[in-house]
Amino acid sequence: MILQKGDRRREKYLKDGNVLKKMRNVGGWAKGVMAGGIVLLVSAALLVIPFLFGGLIKAALFFGGIFLVPGLLMFLLGNAAHKRKMNNYLSYYQKVTGFSEEEMRQVERELMEPDMMMFGNVPEENRQGASEKNPQIVCMITKNYFVAPLIMGKSYIRRVSDMVLAAYSIEIPGMGGSTDGLIFLSKQDTDAHKNATITRAVCGEIIGVLKERNPAIITTQRFEHNGRKYDVITDAAEIARVLGQG
Repeated sequence: MILQKGDRRREKYLKDGNVLKKMRNVGGWAKGVMAGGIVLLVSAALLVIPFLFGGLIKAALFFGGIFLVPGLLMFLLGNAAHKRKMNNYLSYYQKVTGFSEEEMRQVERELMEPDMMMFGNVPEENRQGASEKNPQIVCMITKNYFVAPLIMGKSYIRRVSDMVLAAYSIEIPGMGGSTDGLIFLSKQDTDAHKNATITRAVCGEIIGVLKERNPAIITTQRFEHNGRKYDVITDAAEIARVLGQG
């Protein structure tokens, strides 16, 4: 589903005004370490309280310390690492895209423009509780950029002009049992990117908008070019090289 300007689901996602930072602030090992630390701290409290009520101060200190000290260290370590990750979010994007800081700022600005197209999705195998009221945000297409949030705070950001293929496939391998969804490739890629949670209808909407903004983009998994047959799943690097030269 396309979430147009004014749609409350779109406005909720954009409300903090910094989409790239929001995308980076998802998952990651630092949050996992913090969560583990919190579990240990809670366990320490649950152990200490009964001992204290029983007047067993030494036992409370001993058993509480076993969980309290590592729990506190894990929380502080995870918190510090997460703050560092967020403070350096823009340099992360520069590294993974090859864009300059100025261009990344341009991406940020375009994501807030009214002509940005946001795509919501409710997977057919819905393991994460997505719904029409709270759909997954699977990608955004601005005037010049294709932006897709990935898991663990990662993302896929490419210039629309650099995209060489976007197609619906029913042969996506290795995606948790799901085999159909969107497969896409830019001239910078060495492998095709895949999202097997996106429904066929939403894939069609995404491909349609990309085709409007980049008419040269290939929209099928298999195609022929200069007498040579290609399949994006097996020939992604060559496709990126050959079509990227055009």
